[in-house]
Amino acid sequence: MKRTAILLLALITALSMACCQQKENTSATETAATPDQSQTERYTEPGAADTTAAPIDNTLSASEQDAIVGNTVTLENFPTINQLPELPTGCEVTSLTMALNYCGVSADKCDIADNYLEKGEVGTVDFRVAFEGDPRDENSFGCYAPVIEKAANSYLEAHGSQLKAEDITGVEFEQLFSYLDENIPVIVWGTVDCEEPVNRTTWVVDGKELRWYSPEHCMVLVGYGDTQVTVADPLKGALVSFDRETFKSRFYALFQQAIVIK
Repeated sequence: MKRTAILLLALITALSMACCQQKENTSATETAATPDQSQTERYTEPGAADTTAAPIDNTLSASEQDAIVGNTVTLENFPTINQLPELPTGCEVTSLTMALNYCGVSADKCDIADNYLEKGEVGTVDFRVAFEGDPRDENSFGCYAPVIEKAANSYLEAHGSQLKAEDITGVEFEQLFSYLDENIPVIVWGTVDCEEPVNRTTWVVDGKELRWYSPEHCMVLVGYGDTQVTVADPLKGALVSFDRETFKSRFYALFQQAIVIK
């Protein structure tokens, strides 16, 4: 009896140790997998963008604009335009208008929206091909870089300009600054007030699923420093500063879209 009890106790002890070892191995595997997955997804899905750094959404006063010094580069006398009230969803064409005006090409946001922008009914077009709706309609959505590049070049050609718009989508964030160093503003896609983008709307067009990430927003990058960037924000009609790393995260989340005129 005693020998049987001892053998039984040894068996129970061995089984307990095996279970504990298996649990430790499982926990170690899960802990190791989490950072790898997070790092892979960080810039591939808008919803997975980094939100650790809080955005700084400060509209700059005239005196503050004049005081931008130190380790910063900012385009001087950049003309800001408010998309409101005429174009409630027209951040893209308003950003284009600001960039054109800075480059010496007189432009009007409503003229471009009405006469040079490809548009289509919401849910029936690819927003990389045409504007989803109409910029004059508050219930519309917007468009991506190829649509604005086409509108810009149509406008430039119609007005006899030698300038050309170039879609540089896919460029690394820090490379954008080289254009500012050459006094060239950069039209970029991000989100309103650097909010985290969320896929709230999905359409199927020509058999392809299209995901729209809100609150999508188009602005003009006009300055940068060690910790902040400065943009001309068409929703505010003013220069606005944002935390550099947060803005970078939103730029990647919206697929590194950018356009320059040169």
